[in-house]
Amino acid sequence: MLDTVSLGLLAFLLELVDNGLGGGFGTIIAPLLILLGYDPRVVVPAILFSEMISGLWGGSWHWRYKNVNWRTVGFTLTGSLLGLILGTVLIGWLLPAYVAKLYISLIAVSMGVFVIVRSYSLLAKTYKVKEETDPIWTALLGSVIGFNKGSSGGGYGPMSVSGYMVLGLSAASAVGTTTVAEGVACVIGVALYTQLTGMVLAVAAPIALGAFIADPVSAWVNNQLKMKLEPPFHGRFIGLTMTALGAYTFLRTLGIA
Repeated sequence: MLDTVSLGLLAFLLELVDNGLGGGFGTIIAPLLILLGYDPRVVVPAILFSEMISGLWGGSWHWRYKNVNWRTVGFTLTGSLLGLILGTVLIGWLLPAYVAKLYISLIAVSMGVFVIVRSYSLLAKTYKVKEETDPIWTALLGSVIGFNKGSSGGGYGPMSVSGYMVLGLSAASAVGTTTVAEGVACVIGVALYTQLTGMVLAVAAPIALGAFIADPVSAWVNNQLKMKLEPPFHGRFIGLTMTALGAYTFLRTLGIA
């Protein structure tokens, strides 16, 4: 297991990726911490606690740079509520730790493959910006990403940013809107996990602090690049990292690797 400083530094580096590019924090750090010996019921609520703070803090910076579509945030959270409840109950109550580790590793693999495929997608390169999203499709997207977040601590940003862009948001707006929506969704997730499993602050606090420090830096980077940032903007290296880390965690949990 990591000491306090190492946890904070890891969170800082991954939050630069997440808040600046729109995803990757929870999807990478969850299986990584599991590999280091942490229990999923400690890892997932700690990630949610961190992203609750970093999402609201980072979202305020995206708001400052006018990169948040509040209408889309509202419709997303309408769908996310049910997904969050189901995902939290699944990991926090129903699944044993062994199965939870396998599930979280599979989420990492699936999100990694998704990010890689997205980077080659012709659709991602030809989308039309209209800066408004359809309420029903946005709510459906919210339910899926909410379930991912509540059950694994990750899988929110990559699908959210891609989904928003397909629905009509620009790259910068999709990143900023994702940051805010994810932060508010994590408030709900933290409340649910606190009731079901409790919160280990020795793990949650340094992760939250590292992410908190990284937020204004990553928001500034996103704002500077928004005129140049074109899909695919989430690096294929990140997708490969998610896939490899998830696969290795899955094999280690099974005792193969």
